[in-house]
Amino acid sequence: MQPIPIRAGRPRPIERPDRGPAGIALRVLRDLILLFFLVVNLFPLVWVMLSSFKTNREVLDFALSLPQSFSFRNYARVFEEPYMLQSFLNSALATAGSVLINASACYLAAYAISRYRFRFLKVLLALLSFGLLIPINSALLPIKLIMDRLHMSNAVWGLAVLYAAFQVPISVMVLNGHISGIPRSIDEAAAIDGASPLRTALAIIAPIAKPGLVTVIILQAVASWNEFLFAMTLISDQSKKTVQVITRNFLGLFQTNYGALFAAVMLAIIPMVVVFMVFQNKVIEAFTSGSVKQ
Repeated sequence: MQPIPIRAGRPRPIERPDRGPAGIALRVLRDLILLFFLVVNLFPLVWVMLSSFKTNREVLDFALSLPQSFSFRNYARVFEEPYMLQSFLNSALATAGSVLINASACYLAAYAISRYRFRFLKVLLALLSFGLLIPINSALLPIKLIMDRLHMSNAVWGLAVLYAAFQVPISVMVLNGHISGIPRSIDEAAAIDGASPLRTALAIIAPIAKPGLVTVIILQAVASWNEFLFAMTLISDQSKKTVQVITRNFLGLFQTNYGALFAAVMLAIIPMVVVFMVFQNKVIEAFTSGSVKQ
């Protein structure tokens, strides 16, 4: 019985599912959805920017119209407001202080949670998870009473401590997920070389966990810079108010300078927008790297 000869022919091309009418339609639909969300997210920012160049009459006549002239008189009016420059400094100090406290404390806590097994560990993780579900604004009154009792009200450093405490659950969760993806063999090798647990955490694991730390820093900075309710409630001295609270001064009881108000809003949001745009790749890297265990 003779073997059946095998005819050599061209390999059949693999059909890609994204080709053809159905694939093109799906790609178009995907692009339209992405474009829709892009417009939804960018429209408020663009609208505020354009409105910051308008006069009150232009804003009230038709809010969606383009400004007749791009004049910076509204931005000049912003810096004529008393304590405006001081409010930027206050916000920067409160934000920097909260970032330093939150990042350092939450990193050590996350390292201990991911590397050690101790009693009530599950209870601690449950409390941290529960802390993500509580709207912090609902605790305004008890927090105000506690801050008054501790003499931390009407102080920028008090806001820094408070802001750092607000973000503890999310910061620990982010860092815990990231550190858990780092092999334990690195800690074991450091221990064999004589490194203490603290030195291992700060000198060896911290550089590897840099994307997670950058994420926590950005989230903490954005939350602290944009916070309004507690800054308005706890700070009574005008010279200690943050930029978000001073911006409210452009809202008058009988008259509002809308052009200056929009200009102040633009100046208030630009720093955090720039920070997030510069470090957004680090944020994405941190959230994706913590999802794979090694």
